[in-house]
Amino acid sequence: MNFRRIEWIFLVGFIMIDIFLFVAFQHDRTSQLTSQTSKSSNANITVVREMKNDSISLPKLSTEEDDGYYISATADPDLRSELGTLQGQTARLDDAKNIISTFKNNITVNRKSPEKVLDTVVDNPVNILHGDEYQYSQQLSSTNTVVYVQQVTGGNVMSRAGEIRFSLNDNGNVLGYSQGYLANVKTLRERATIISQEKALSWLYQYNQIPNNAKVKWAKLGYTQYFTLKNASIYIPTWMVEIKMESGSTTLKKVNAFTGAIMSDSSDGDAKTTDTTTS
Repeated sequence: MNFRRIEWIFLVGFIMIDIFLFVAFQHDRTSQLTSQTSKSSNANITVVREMKNDSISLPKLSTEEDDGYYISATADPDLRSELGTLQGQTARLDDAKNIISTFKNNITVNRKSPEKVLDTVVDNPVNILHGDEYQYSQQLSSTNTVVYVQQVTGGNVMSRAGEIRFSLNDNGNVLGYSQGYLANVKTLRERATIISQEKALSWLYQYNQIPNNAKVKWAKLGYTQYFTLKNASIYIPTWMVEIKMESGSTTLKKVNAFTGAIMSDSSDGDAKTTDTTTS
């Protein structure tokens, strides 16, 4: 056997060993990831079971994780000049650059399904600026306030900076509306994983944000304001959760969908006023 043949035998042997070690490493790594995912899922299941044992009523919760962005946006600097295109109303801008308006003609809606009338109002550009970018939100609406949320890249804005809020009286007459509109919306960084709906509820419970005998009415994913820079605001995917207490009052909780951290209540004015008589 010559020397070159021996070299080839050793080389092939080393390659085979490397392949074996690589396959073994990948298998071990996959097993670890599967184990971690399984443990996390099992932990969530345990927490959900504990909530039910504490007489906390829950909707059906999704365990699916998704992706989302950080986004930046500004208040629209052109809104003031666009006010002149609105008809049949008296409109102005407040200090926060939101439109405050009162309709001159009476608009009446069925308070149980106000969107049947207001969808047409919102879609008409002489009634609402950029109305085609908004969508009715049953979750954020209440008996006397009908909310439409602005749709942006990757989701809806669940903050007054990107909402239309119609005020109704007890007869279903529209008294007026306020409108926040986000302009120059840009995605920042790459897409990142966001926690599941079930995980968000688990974090709220573990941080004592859901008391015994409460009812979780809904949990919705949307953008809320994270912090403000000099010329723009940063928004992040946020789990918004409405909880009805045993007393009948309701509260809105927010969970950072990237980290699971509990966010301060209504930090960007997205509180919801609800009737204590609603189920």
